[in-house]
Amino acid sequence: MALSVENRLRRPAEFRRVLGGARKPGSGGRRTGDRLLQLAAMPNEGTGPRIGLSVSKRVGGSVVRNRVKRRLREIFRELVVRGAGDDEMSWDFVATARPDAAEATYEELRGSAARLISKVKARR
Repeated sequence: MALSVENRLRRPAEFRRVLGGARKPGSGGRRTGDRLLQLAAMPNEGTGPRIGLSVSKRVGGSVVRNRVKRRLREIFRELVVRGAGDDEMSWDFVATARPDAAEATYEELRGSAARLISKVKARR
């Protein structure tokens, strides 16, 4: 099952809003990371959770980048979209894969994403 269109960030302006808001104090945005992923999040206008992925060429060639993106789409669909009823507010997330993500297993990526999501949502 794929990540639906309404659960994706697609326009550059949407990415900029999340990434820029996560940097500004007092904007409600949050940012955290580890050796595999960097996660930026912003509350949205109640449109439900949306996810944007960024995997640069530093992660690897096209085959490696696409494998990382496929894994991350499934992980975020499972953790965020299916669990959307758990949270009182909707979030927009931008996950940026770091070079170590290329060598990580699915379970390592999933654990990293779960920790970062809970860290972002726990900050008040």
